[in-house]
Amino acid sequence: MADTSEIKLNTLTMLSLKPVAQRLRLWWYRRAEEHYLICAAVENARAREAEENEAYYQKRAAMARSAQLW
Repeated sequence: MADTSEIKLNTLTMLSLKPVAQRLRLWWYRRAEEHYLICAAVENARAREAEENEAYYQKRAAMARSAQLW
């Protein structure tokens, strides 16, 4: 029994941390990319909404000016 635990402990200590670090780094990059894409989509939606609002108020202002002329 002691021999198998020694072998297991020996194989565990021989493992490299490089694959773990690579997986962690890959997870971090994917998470950062996903966050960036979500932020970019939200920013695009806000810009589109602002343009629509600006066009709406410009149209209302033009209609108000034309109504004052009559």
